[in-house]
Amino acid sequence: MTIANVYNRPAAALLLRLLALALLLAALSGCGGAQAGAAKIVTQQQQIDQITIGLAAPERSPLLTEQELEVTLSDARGPIDGAEVWLGLIMPTMQMTPNEPDAVGAGQGRYRAKALFTMAGTWNLEIHATIKGQEYVARFHAQTV
Repeated sequence: MTIANVYNRPAAALLLRLLALALLLAALSGCGGAQAGAAKIVTQQQQIDQITIGLAAPERSPLLTEQELEVTLSDARGPIDGAEVWLGLIMPTMQMTPNEPDAVGAGQGRYRAKALFTMAGTWNLEIHATIKGQEYVARFHAQTV
């Protein structure tokens, strides 16, 4: 049997195609994988009355991957603990169901929330913080890829 005869057989041809497809998929699965875990974190801040509200989030959040966002609250006396904090994730170009995760206190004026971005583009992130009965709202932007 010659190599030419093997390639003419339907089963061998199918096997070669499957092998080529497996190699292609293996090569493509490595594309972009090195950067997925190395997201650059960007910190933004706003002063609302006498309260400073900060947000630490990935520079570009991947789609459909839960991201941890960190909110910081402080005033002239230092970090603010004991606030009620939640986020409003809004995509201004689309009419979507509200995505409003609660943040959990982590001490020293830090609060953590899990966010899930469902579409690529620019998102508005509203941070709502209720401190001693007074609500403060800061607005930031996030980019998804």
